Amino acid sequence: MKTAKLVIGIVSMVLSVFVLLQSCAAGAANALSANGQVSGTAGLMVAAAFIIAGIVGVATRKATGRGGALTAAGFYLAAALIGVASAGNYTDLYVWSFVAWAFGAVYLVDAFYDRYSIGDPVSWWQKAGVIAIVLIVFPPAGIVLLWISHKFTTAPKIITTVICGLAFLVMVSSLSGAAGAGKDTAAGSSAAATTASTASTAVAKTDPAAKVYGPGETWTVDGQFALTFTSAAATDDRNQFSDKNPAQVVILDYDYENIGVEKKSQDLYISSMDFSVIDGSGEMASTYPANIAGNPQPTPIGAKCVGSQCAYGLNNQSPAVTVTVEVYGNNYKSYEATFKLPVT
Repeated sequence: MKTAKLVIGIVSMVLSVFVLLQSCAAGAANALSANGQVSGTAGLMVAAAFIIAGIVGVATRKATGRGGALTAAGFYLAAALIGVASAGNYTDLYVWSFVAWAFGAVYLVDAFYDRYSIGDPVSWWQKAGVIAIVLIVFPPAGIVLLWISHKFTTAPKIITTVICGLAFLVMVSSLSGAAGAGKDTAAGSSAAATTASTASTAVAKTDPAAKVYGPGETWTVDGQFALTFTSAAATDDRNQFSDKNPAQVVILDYDYENIGVEKKSQDLYISSMDFSVIDGSGEMASTYPANIAGNPQPTPIGAKCVGSQCAYGLNNQSPAVTVTVEVYGNNYKSYEATFKLPVT
């Protein structure tokens, strides 16, 4: 099986690169969504096991002892168990786990096969390749072939049976758990969709238009934050260094409170970057470098930022402006609201 071990070793080292890249992406996705999964880390461990086992397999393919084959088999089987137990949302890790299991089974059979009985003719179903393939595809059948074969002594049979049996049970239970979780998620999504649909119908019956806030009205997202625009005031102030020539400059005054938005790169910070302002003619306004009295500040949980201001240049004289707001709360979830503010 020297050629097979050489091919498996090379394929292993190449695959480790793909697994490594996928694992980095999965780890980044887990970190951004804060879902608590460790599939990215598990993938990195699988990639490391692939490259170590591949190197050991290639380096010891011509060795007469069984140490190299057992070492490579150990790393492959460990990779299979780690991957299938921690795959989570990284579904490709199930595929890599099966590949690791297949490679490990080949090395395990090679380590024990034909060590104690030499020269005797064997049936096709007693050959190392056949036993390895059956152990990979359906371990219980492979274990049966292993025990009726005369090419293994009792100790290797027991060792291989325990390893393959435990690995098979763990992989089946993990895959069953993943399938059950998928069904639960689908059921939960269906129930959530039904609830949302019912809620939307109820809202449509009681309030056909979406809520539009006015000056002094507070938009509160439970457990996250609260935002209030206190006024939209026109100003004659113009910046002589600006190349903009707006028909009207409006200063928005607003307050906000951090109810429960956890700190990421900084505490809750609501600024003009979160606002889109539309003038009375329906044209988008842009920020303008007018003199303002207060700036927004990063605000920790339980604190308020009062008296923040931002200025906008309007292309048309407008008696009122519409402000659409998008603010990100915990887990990078966005929340949107609309304010209609008369210009005073």
